[in-house]
Amino acid sequence: MADDFAQALFPRSAVVFNDRMRSNARQYLHSAIGAIEQRICQIAERDLGVSHEMVAKIGGGGEPQSFALLEHSGLLKTTDIVGHLFVRAQHGELAARMLQKISQEELELTLTRHLDHDDPDVAEAAMGLLVAQSRTTGTTGELVASLADLPPEIVYALAWPVTAALASRAGISGPNLQQAAERLLAEHDESGGVARKAERLAQLLDASGVKADPFPHPMRDGLALFIARLARQSGLASEQIIGFTAEPDMARLVVVMRAADFPVQEALSVFAALDGGDNILTAATYGETDRDRSLALVSAWAAPQAYQTAERLLADDYGGDRQK
Repeated sequence: MADDFAQALFPRSAVVFNDRMRSNARQYLHSAIGAIEQRICQIAERDLGVSHEMVAKIGGGGEPQSFALLEHSGLLKTTDIVGHLFVRAQHGELAARMLQKISQEELELTLTRHLDHDDPDVAEAAMGLLVAQSRTTGTTGELVASLADLPPEIVYALAWPVTAALASRAGISGPNLQQAAERLLAEHDESGGVARKAERLAQLLDASGVKADPFPHPMRDGLALFIARLARQSGLASEQIIGFTAEPDMARLVVVMRAADFPVQEALSVFAALDGGDNILTAATYGETDRDRSLALVSAWAAPQAYQTAERLLADDYGGDRQK
């Protein structure tokens, strides 16, 4: 309890996590664990000959059993898992903010307009993104995790705790469930997820030769395609773009737009579409953001995360040695 209280009293960032984000993250994690558990049970029963009532029930769509065991174990509190939950929760937060300013029907039109594109590959990619998005929202609006939307590192991070919890809950010994988890990892394919489908559509739109809006906008493109197009223009990862929108005043998103040379009114409109409070980006503030400095910052942020971490630690060490 003291650890939880300390984290609430002394947060390490200025990012605010509202109740909706907490609820969405919890729902999404429950859904992701359930999807992995169900697939492991299906493989165990179908391919490995495991005959067990609980395994058969879960594989057939019954209530997953692992979450309750894992929830307070600490096994889910890894940086990779929590970082992924944060990105998914913030994506859901952005979607909720946009629905306060534009209807669901208008949002769907941002993609359905591409279904009649002259390039059949673009039309097919738009349909693929629409289908992928339909799998990520439940009937009551909660976030739903499909296996295709889980990056390989997250599937790996969750598969083994889920397997151990399932074996404990079902009282199954032996290597069968472990072998099922290994097959799950071997067969995992994220190409059908929303992020990859959006990246594919963004790539095809760029290559189609048809004149399009030069600057992405969430109200014209929809959220997923907007993020993919901006990531493509900036060289950043989609997860970084989403993370920038959670920061106070979305300062780094503003820097990214300035580096991409967004016109003033376009930048102000994007900011207003994604902001969830009373924050305002003014033309003066945007104009005072130095473009050369913005280009240098975005270039640094686009470097591999491991490189950025090493660079930062080396700089700290060097500074400490110099002060000695």
